[in-house]
Amino acid sequence: MTKDEALNSFHQWLTFRNYAKGTVTDYLYNFRIFSESLPADFDYSELTDQHAIDFVFTLRSESQWSPASINLLCSSLRSFYDVILNRPISIRRLPNVKYTLDDPKIFTDSEIALLLSSADVRLRAMIYLGYDCGLRTSEVARLRIRDIDSERMLLHVVHSKRGKSRYVKLSQQCLLALREYWKVYRPSDWLFPGKINGHIMEYYPSNLFHQLLADLHIRPEDSLSFHCLRHTYGTTMRNDDCDIFTLKKLLGHSCLSSTNRYIRVSTSDIQKSASPSDCHIRV
Repeated sequence: MTKDEALNSFHQWLTFRNYAKGTVTDYLYNFRIFSESLPADFDYSELTDQHAIDFVFTLRSESQWSPASINLLCSSLRSFYDVILNRPISIRRLPNVKYTLDDPKIFTDSEIALLLSSADVRLRAMIYLGYDCGLRTSEVARLRIRDIDSERMLLHVVHSKRGKSRYVKLSQQCLLALREYWKVYRPSDWLFPGKINGHIMEYYPSNLFHQLLADLHIRPEDSLSFHCLRHTYGTTMRNDDCDIFTLKKLLGHSCLSSTNRYIRVSTSDIQKSASPSDCHIRV
């Protein structure tokens, strides 16, 4: 099996499983990185567990790859070995790297107000979708006009991460921003039409947002991103007493552990709690 044959087989399987485009891209990229460590004429049917294990361990010790990137690489290789070579690698042999997940970076109310007042009509609509609805950039890019239910004030997020769909509440402010955007651009199918895929590229909202952050000089040292709008949404919802199970549903998380990070950031319950001296001591 040549490198191209292995790559094509892996691509076909990932596509058949209906993996998200970003996941397919990441998995294929990681496989290409791995293949560069092998001779050009290598027969990929002769791969052993040790080839992958040695590569990951060497990369981990010698490079600046983050633990999250290493874990994605391990997942990519385990999938390839399992479905293409039919030789699964145990997670005990090729384990994920343990690491502490940083608290999400969030925007303040004044920063959100500044962003909304400074953005043009299109980017303002995108910001509302991230901040008021908790959408990912890929979800913003793939929204259609029909996904906006103004009667029930709901937004339908279709076939998102891992192919899941969900509904989120559509706020009045967000609806007004979308209507103002529609009056200017008049989209007919995709909310944000593009030139190639029918809709804009998934990274396009991030690019626009990064430029706005740079223009406004908002905390450049913190490496803020469009995804921080989603973090701000999750944290604000927790501060406003949204229960964790509802928040999990709104964010489209597969497991509760992903949603639990907003419990750590939220301080509303701490601020509402009573101190012993306030309840029991009178001086």
